[in-house]
Amino acid sequence: MPVYGSQIPPSSLGKGVVSTVWNAETPTPGNGTTAATVALGMPAVPSRAGTPLSVDGKFSGAPGAFEVDVQVAAVDSDTNYQTISGGNITAVDATNNTFHFDAPTTNAKFVRLLLRSRTNSVSITATITGG
Repeated sequence: MPVYGSQIPPSSLGKGVVSTVWNAETPTPGNGTTAATVALGMPAVPSRAGTPLSVDGKFSGAPGAFEVDVQVAAVDSDTNYQTISGGNITAVDATNNTFHFDAPTTNAKFVRLLLRSRTNSVSITATITGG
């Protein structure tokens, strides 16, 4: 799977599907595609009001001050992505340098992660899981 930018067509994030979006990588923090993971498509679930998802991440060492944003969009275009409510991840477990985020429901069609900032040059491995 490509690391940054869009994949045509995007991989689908079905129920229980775990997709690795960063794999021991050190992306350059920023605001656009060079700091973002590949986008994943989120299938609509007619029986629910939205689609749940979760994000897990692990830094190879202490990241220092950092921000990873969980972003969603209706259209897979860099300028359409917005950070999901509460999706600004800025803290890790101090022992393992890990984080976890749950989004119980979202009506977006696409999801990605964006590395806004990171003080220390450590790598990150992150997965997004469909619910």
